[in-house]
Amino acid sequence: MNRRAFLAFLALALLAACGPKGSYQNVGPEELYRALESGALIVDVRTPEECRAGRVPGAVNLPVEEVARWADTLPKDKPVYLYCRSGNRSRQAAEYLKKRGYTNLYHVEGGVLAIERAGFPLVR
Repeated sequence: MNRRAFLAFLALALLAACGPKGSYQNVGPEELYRALESGALIVDVRTPEECRAGRVPGAVNLPVEEVARWADTLPKDKPVYLYCRSGNRSRQAAEYLKKRGYTNLYHVEGGVLAIERAGFPLVR
């Protein structure tokens, strides 16, 4: 491969790596609670113990530690909203699901902490 072709390939590869990441969107608590009304699937990726302390109404508890087990059970044609306590674990789950071909994903930035700060109700 000549030098010019190699440099062109390298430039394209770098541009592709810097492009928009992923197929999930970061949203806030307001968007999450609007999604509840539209029938979106809400997934709490915290541990069952954390979930019992307070969760979003209608959310299902699928711990991130078991994401490899439950990932393929989620619908790909329906919006899926993911949250945890602060946003770290739900971002990990979103990244994993994105790699599995999910594109209708939403990550709740700030998690339960942001939900509580915004004054939205949790089921206890």
